[in-house]
Amino acid sequence: MNISQIPFTRVNRSVNEAEGYYSRLSGIYDWLAGSEKKFISQGIELLKPREGDKILEIGFGTGYAQLQIGQAVGNGFSAGLDISIGMGRIAQQQVMKAGLSDRVGLVRSNTLPIPFKAGSFDGLLSSFTLELFDTPLIPEVLKECRRVLKPDGRLVVVSLSKDDPLPWMGRIYERLHNRYPRLIDCRPIPVIQLIQQSHFTVEQIQKTSMWGLPVIVLLASCSYD
Repeated sequence: MNISQIPFTRVNRSVNEAEGYYSRLSGIYDWLAGSEKKFISQGIELLKPREGDKILEIGFGTGYAQLQIGQAVGNGFSAGLDISIGMGRIAQQQVMKAGLSDRVGLVRSNTLPIPFKAGSFDGLLSSFTLELFDTPLIPEVLKECRRVLKPDGRLVVVSLSKDDPLPWMGRIYERLHNRYPRLIDCRPIPVIQLIQQSHFTVEQIQKTSMWGLPVIVLLASCSYD
């Protein structure tokens, strides 16, 4: 599978380093990343989880999206994957507090393949997670997303975006990522090209920004050639 022709930076960090980093941040993550929540909600609106749906979220963090999806699917099910033990503990507490344990299941996973059977899900959400994977891994992650979705499944990605030339704030941020890759691990990526190269059909695109950084909220459908 071809990597996007738009150059974007690497993530030079081991899986264990990533897990430790996010577990250490888990107690204050909602405060640190509170500005992400409105974009996550925007992604859920595009995904449109419905009664009876089975939805997978990759990178559930502290469980913000899981609570919304769990409410929406009713007698369906919402599954979540995350690398961080600390995030998982907080998210599980939130799910139990909301009384959604019967329809939300959280799994810690730090390796591919995604631990679900092919065609298991009606929809999949990834918010501010795809850009955390190292460049060679992104096509593999998207290939797995496609595998676990049903033939008519829908994918929503919320991500820092390098689909257009970066504004000055984006260029500064990218330089900081290059200099401090373990501290600033999230970098803009060419989402549209990566999705298309993974044989998804892009259905809707919403472009916005967060603190001057381009953000894309994208809906795609499975496309089997």
